[in-house]
Amino acid sequence: MAWTVTLEIVDCDSTSTPLVGATIFDGTNTWNTDANGQLIYIVADDFITSVIVKIGKTDYIEKNYTISKMNDGTIQTVCLNTSPIPPGHDPSVPTGEGQEFGNGCFIVTATTGSSESVEVNHLRNLRDRVSAASMLGGQLIDVIYDEYFQFSPAIAAELQQNAFAKGAVLQNVVRPLLAWYTLAGVLALGGADQKAVNKAARDVLNACPQHLGKYSIISLLNAIREGEALPTDTPSFLLKFAPKIQEAARFPFASWAILDPLVRVWRSVTDRLDVVDEVAQWLATAPLEELDPPSDLKLLDAELGVLGDFFDFRPAVRPQLGERLLVAWPDASGALKRAGLVLQTTTSEKEQ
Repeated sequence: MAWTVTLEIVDCDSTSTPLVGATIFDGTNTWNTDANGQLIYIVADDFITSVIVKIGKTDYIEKNYTISKMNDGTIQTVCLNTSPIPPGHDPSVPTGEGQEFGNGCFIVTATTGSSESVEVNHLRNLRDRVSAASMLGGQLIDVIYDEYFQFSPAIAAELQQNAFAKGAVLQNVVRPLLAWYTLAGVLALGGADQKAVNKAARDVLNACPQHLGKYSIISLLNAIREGEALPTDTPSFLLKFAPKIQEAARFPFASWAILDPLVRVWRSVTDRLDVVDEVAQWLATAPLEELDPPSDLKLLDAELGVLGDFFDFRPAVRPQLGERLLVAWPDASGALKRAGLVLQTTTSEKEQ
């Protein structure tokens, strides 16, 4: 039996403004929204419980969205953020000339010089793989990007005006983060042999420039994350960027996705930590409890099962995430147990 969901695409800044002609791509087919900004999406196979689509429109930032069977017969409103045009941008310059900031990777695009750079495409591919594997993972990424869009365009625009800062951010921020995300993907998405894990772990440890003072970098990152005064030895060019970078610390999802792994990368290099353990601990602190769980029980079981599988490389870490989810989602206790995310007798239950 088929099920349908009507997608209504609107402008995030004016939710009463429908986006006519927005594209909906499900990996196979592409459709466009009608004069009301709507598209009726039909799933013919009743066994399919969710479909991830990519929604986009010219001058707007693409967004992944999960169409769920539990919303059968409803209208789901999705808003798109406008793609900011940084100061000095010349619309006549074609894509790939270093001024294109679309597709959601503003800082990476600014530092690499192209929205089609290896680094930007790598981020897109990893994002799509996570979204395809987990609806909750896709929702988490969407929230992270929504926060990221609020502070990153200003940083990217500044980087465009400062070649030295651009190179420094690429070497000390972008590449260590990409190495970290790559290792997390290899570990959590599975299917990789130990050789691939070892290579990804080495790449993380080699991503941080060896000539820099490691402890000063960690102190700087911690100060930014905590909103404290910057260390006295902070490079002068960073003093200009620090207030904008500290914007990220105000956003809990972006802080977890960007600042926390940066500190862990540099600390792993400095203190010779087990970077695989560090990734496991980072994944276990993912703020998934801030999201709404699927209301459909079968979908909930499937989603939590996928989350549990993400920790197959470090099963002992699962309860760190599971205990938080149990507090936030008490009705999901059975599914959390079946997924191995909480023990059969949890700390919460003992206290009761």
